[in-house]
Amino acid sequence: MSAVTISPKARDWVTAQGGVITLRASPQHGCCGGHAALPKADVRVPDAEDQYRQIRVDGVIVHVANALSEGPYHVDLDGVWRWQRLVVEGGLSPWRPSDES
Repeated sequence: MSAVTISPKARDWVTAQGGVITLRASPQHGCCGGHAALPKADVRVPDAEDQYRQIRVDGVIVHVANALSEGPYHVDLDGVWRWQRLVVEGGLSPWRPSDES
């Protein structure tokens, strides 16, 4: 199971948005042909729930993509007012074309 932590600021913001986060693998392509899956956080339930494992962190339901490495991951909040977004610090995962993004 992945080790996930959430900052108090992000936890409060997510709770106000419904209390659910999806951590997914977002494929990023390098300039020389390399690939990596960066962790991204969305405030929603994943479309394909069978490709995620669900954990509860500080009262927030977190769906962690099976495609992500074991972590650890830290979710924080960045930005101001309407332009706030979740940011994730954590390990890279090997990207495979069949991974959901």
